[in-house]
Amino acid sequence: MLSRRRPHRSQVSRGAHGDCTMFSSEGMTCPPNSDVAAACGHRRWSSGLIGCALLASEAAAHVARLCRSNPRLLSMLVQEKCGDDANSSRFAHDFKTLADVLVQRVVSKRIGRQFPELEGNVYGEENDTIQNNKGQDVTIQVGETVEETLQCLTKALGDDLDSAKSLAEAAHKEFESKDLNVDCYPAEEENLDLEKIGIWIDPIDSTNEYINGNIDTINEYGFHSSGLHCVTINIGLFDKHSGKPIAGVINQPFFEFDAVKGWSGRCYWAYCDGQKSLNSLPEFISCNQELVVTSNSETDAAKEVLRRSGYTVATASGAGYKMLCVALGVVKCYALTKDSTYAWDTCAAHAMLASQGGTACHCHTADGPLTYRPKTAGGGRAHCNAAGVIASRDPQTVDRVHALLSPLHLHCSSS
Repeated sequence: MLSRRRPHRSQVSRGAHGDCTMFSSEGMTCPPNSDVAAACGHRRWSSGLIGCALLASEAAAHVARLCRSNPRLLSMLVQEKCGDDANSSRFAHDFKTLADVLVQRVVSKRIGRQFPELEGNVYGEENDTIQNNKGQDVTIQVGETVEETLQCLTKALGDDLDSAKSLAEAAHKEFESKDLNVDCYPAEEENLDLEKIGIWIDPIDSTNEYINGNIDTINEYGFHSSGLHCVTINIGLFDKHSGKPIAGVINQPFFEFDAVKGWSGRCYWAYCDGQKSLNSLPEFISCNQELVVTSNSETDAAKEVLRRSGYTVATASGAGYKMLCVALGVVKCYALTKDSTYAWDTCAAHAMLASQGGTACHCHTADGPLTYRPKTAGGGRAHCNAAGVIASRDPQTVDRVHALLSPLHLHCSSS
């Protein structure tokens, strides 16, 4: 059983309308107006970047739900990834959908529209090209108007005007904070230096679950092992110089189903800069059970080591979802010995754990916390968490699980 406590005031301070207030270490923030910032001798600071990412995630979730509700749309443009784009270390077949690509473009467009300084610093898992049913490569773009986006999507959808129009309208639909299912909303001003910020987007984490569309019941531990509930949209902000995660937004597009209204989502956000930590996460106290969640592809040897040491081991789909379960306190730890997660999988949730005093580190090495860097031309593997992942709100748990699992890698390397 899980019990819920109120957030600590040091973590979240709510205004009269449920807004969360943020303060810099100096007690004030430089105004977002660029002229004033220049006069102060400061770079331009963000005004509502996390809030912008939240709204962008809901716009993206709206597109994902629309694609999922249209079987023809989904089946028409499900394509197998190949080469550097494929996650071949985990899946025999790795897929991307039109929804993946369009969701990524929707998020990038909305962040870039409000923060043009970040252009070129918003990175996504997917490339922007998808093949239509005529065998033509189409680069997916979100234009300035619905009509511009419609032209692109009509080409992608093989002149299916009705489907293209509904998707183009969805890509341009505007959302407000009142439209979000989130416990509180971040402040309008944040002490974020835009020149240092990089952003990783995982447009639809757990694409296989998204394609299959199964609805799995909650398991005995209080979370979902598979199905649409495991699908997340992850937006992670990081410092390009230090590699540390700064903020994260996770949206569950398929959080709750209503027979009349269909699916609705749930949003979470967090911010941490080493001096202050804020988040919208409800505080939970887990049951006394020492529960570790891992991937379905984890080795039997790793699971057995954890069980012999007193941990209960459960599996679930989606790296973002598993790490979110850790941040929510539903499980104690997420552990993975394999090299099947990437920067876009972990950046957002890592920021959430950091805002709680937790961390995400390498499984096989003593290199410390995971770090993030701008996208390179080396393909997806350049941003792989090659040494595995261990993540928890409790750093001591990370150390204990690391001590258990790191020898497995040494043994495998020597054999």
